[in-house]
Amino acid sequence: MKVLFISSWYPNSTNPLKGLFVKKHAQAICKAGTEIQVLALSVNPSEKLFQKKTYISTDEAGIITHNIELNSKFYKVLHLDLFLQYAIIKSYYFKNIKPKFKPEVVHSNVLYPAAILGHLLSKKEKLPHVITEHWSKVDQFMTRSLYANIGKKAYHRAKTITVVSAFLKKSISKHLNNPKKIEVVPNVISSAHFNYKAKTVNPETIVFGCVAQWRKPKRPDLIFNALNYVSKQLSKKIILNVVGEGHLINELKAKKWNFEINYIGNLRSEELSDVLHQADYFLHASDMETFSIVIAEALATGTPVFASQAGAISELINSGNGFTVDNSAESWANGIFKLIEKTDFDHQQIAADAQRFNDDEIGKQFLEIYKKSIIA
Repeated sequence: MKVLFISSWYPNSTNPLKGLFVKKHAQAICKAGTEIQVLALSVNPSEKLFQKKTYISTDEAGIITHNIELNSKFYKVLHLDLFLQYAIIKSYYFKNIKPKFKPEVVHSNVLYPAAILGHLLSKKEKLPHVITEHWSKVDQFMTRSLYANIGKKAYHRAKTITVVSAFLKKSISKHLNNPKKIEVVPNVISSAHFNYKAKTVNPETIVFGCVAQWRKPKRPDLIFNALNYVSKQLSKKIILNVVGEGHLINELKAKKWNFEINYIGNLRSEELSDVLHQADYFLHASDMETFSIVIAEALATGTPVFASQAGAISELINSGNGFTVDNSAESWANGIFKLIEKTDFDHQQIAADAQRFNDDEIGKQFLEIYKKSIIA
């Protein structure tokens, strides 16, 4: 099975953290025995008038990645020029990919622009097209974009559309003539890094962890203000380990807080797993999530989660592994008290239940989808 995997949300030289969750899907697909090559097109801000940069790399999983970067001070205009982007990837595909790698399936990620580009290319090549949707703004695109019509055609022609949550499935169903073609395939976590280890309990200290790229729709203010209130009511020492960077965290760093905070910055997976193993609880505050990889990773380490009741988050959390609340200061403060008062979390069972997100399981699901797409 040979698959051409197309994405505009993918790590590149300008932003090495972009679309890591899409890359993890690609690596899970590769691990399942599928021969996969990635075509990653990104449009990036630059001081240059226009620069097209192409290079081929091989990632840590052995996946050949064809990188096309369009860098320009007019990047917003380039991002909207769908037909220029298609002309570029079509030319690159016929010159650099097809002569050596003849795909049997095109698998695109996110409707605009990648899935539309994948739709046009797969149609020209008469290949089955699979779309994976992560985007929470599909409704907005379908009602406001000049490309809404071709977006609907891409959805309509696709053999299968996978979404990362039931929440997102419900959101995009109204844009399809046949919603039955939508299948839920979650985001993927690495079982090699995120796995169970027994918690070491310190009766005098409570350790919390939180992880994000700290920009909207994340709400670190809810976490910080709630812990500030809770720490004043408890005799135990409160520690918060903050992983990730972004302007929302920078704003909070300037304030004084009544608890200890470790600002750790960005981490690799193996380093992040250590932080999660050290945490008694994991906190995640956001106004919208179509999934949440960091919640799934925390659960896979056996760490209970307290999070916003937003988007798909409630699909990940139940009474056995944590709590969700609405995004108010009072709910967050009261909820954390409730969290730490619960003493019967089965950490090993929490980790076991989260293995449904591991790379082996997700890779197998995609392989079956590809087989079905070729037969159909």
